[in-house]
Amino acid sequence: MTRHICTACGTQFGESTEPPSACPVCEDERQFVPPSGQTWTDMADVSSTHEIQWNEEAKGIHSLQIAPEFGIGQRAFLIEGPDGNILWDCLSLLDGTSRKTIAALGGIAAIAISHPHFYASMMEWSQPFGDVPVYVHADDGEWVQRSGPALSPWTEETRELKQATLIRCGGHFAGSSVLYCPWLEDGRGALFTGDTMR
Repeated sequence: MTRHICTACGTQFGESTEPPSACPVCEDERQFVPPSGQTWTDMADVSSTHEIQWNEEAKGIHSLQIAPEFGIGQRAFLIEGPDGNILWDCLSLLDGTSRKTIAALGGIAAIAISHPHFYASMMEWSQPFGDVPVYVHADDGEWVQRSGPALSPWTEETRELKQATLIRCGGHFAGSSVLYCPWLEDGRGALFTGDTMR
């Protein structure tokens, strides 16, 4: 059984022997199916040709991006927090080097996703760190292609993640959200927006 990944948008699907017949995320008007048609891969194949590049954007804020670019070029952030680290948004690949780096930084306490274009391999990221909860807004539940016990849909306008706050803004998708971390930037705080705000 394979967990197929859409090469166009980077979304990982649940286990199956055959690739999905279509990718609903790509068929939506906010994404696209390439002119050459829908194609599929899996994490093992992606890891054979790609890696995750890390960059320290600011104190306690690390950006992660697949290189060379894959899918729609998603960028995720590992945010160091006083009550545990948060992964903001997700990538299609989780490589061994990143697992070790995250473990050295104290692991992940929660994964929070801005909107469906960043679901990527979110359940794959949850498992090695103790099936940490993956927070997606319930208004975007129809776009989840791989579920699991760690999936934590939320329905409110805001959701507290200990010291961080998820805020549903809507717009790009009905459940599009941002994440506010008040302890960053020497207490001035930082707002992570994905592409919800432009």
